Amino acid sequence: MPTADDLSVVEDCERALLTGSVRGDRLSAGLLLHPDFREVGQSGRVWDRDSILDMLEAEAHAGPVAIRAEELVPTALAEDVVLLTYVSVSAQGRAHRSSVWVRRDGRWQLLHHQGTPAPTQDAQPATPDD
Repeated sequence: MPTADDLSVVEDCERALLTGSVRGDRLSAGLLLHPDFREVGQSGRVWDRDSILDMLEAEAHAGPVAIRAEELVPTALAEDVVLLTYVSVSAQGRAHRSSVWVRRDGRWQLLHHQGTPAPTQDAQPATPDD
């Protein structure tokens, strides 16, 4: 099973993908993405590896990238597989995020990512009757 050090490395890799320097460098971002990478974005759009690399690069070159990860929770799912959940905060709002990281050839790579819009902090929590 992944060790505490592995879980820490996965968190660092996820945070790196949120920086403008990695997003704007196709090679660096590409090293963190598994060849079979897929994302279901908070908009509902499905991205493959090439389309997400294009988007990350364009976003980084359009201006400063300001995305913060909060409440990170890494969970070892199996040998060489980690689920990382967290809340992202950016100018576009908050989103619940989940990432599946796999160790491939000794390196952690993001295989699947999902984003779901989160209510604003001012919103009242949902009740079971909602």
